[in-house]
Amino acid sequence: MDHNNSLTYRVATTLDCDSLVMLVNNSYRGEMARQGWTNENEFIDGQRTTVDAMFKIINSSDSVILIFFDEADKVLKGCVHLQHKSAVKMAYIGMLTVRPDLQRKGYGKMILSSAEKYAINEWNVDYIEITVVLLRTELISFYNRRGYHDIGKREPFPPYEFGIPKRNDLEFCTMRKCVTPNAEKI
Repeated sequence: MDHNNSLTYRVATTLDCDSLVMLVNNSYRGEMARQGWTNENEFIDGQRTTVDAMFKIINSSDSVILIFFDEADKVLKGCVHLQHKSAVKMAYIGMLTVRPDLQRKGYGKMILSSAEKYAINEWNVDYIEITVVLLRTELISFYNRRGYHDIGKREPFPPYEFGIPKRNDLEFCTMRKCVTPNAEKI
């Protein structure tokens, strides 16, 4: 466990699957998601994840999900998925989630920073990548302010894997951050 300001985090276990699925789905889409500064309601319908998908991530040998909660009340506040790509000394960050009613309080920055430190300290990575739906310009700006840059790679949004697209022009933008000063360019 690590303490970071008012939040504590730990690595998720399969016992956390149900609460994580509820947190992620309510934060990305639906009425609860509208309470936050960013959501996908305009572009994507349906669930962001399922218990089966969460179970597979948690049981994967190259992934972890960090869950964040307040030490005092033990209430789940956010999470982030990290995947280690050891062959290229890189980590992938996905599913960064902050409960919508707690957004705009710095928790997203705190969770991202903790995820980066985890990847650096546990996996000795040189780079961290994230993919963002290209139309979510507010998120791209958020990541730009934290040192991530669009590397020009585009991938079509996979229908039904992460929800039901409301438009047929959705695509992912890959962003990358170098986290070690002497890393080779990839």
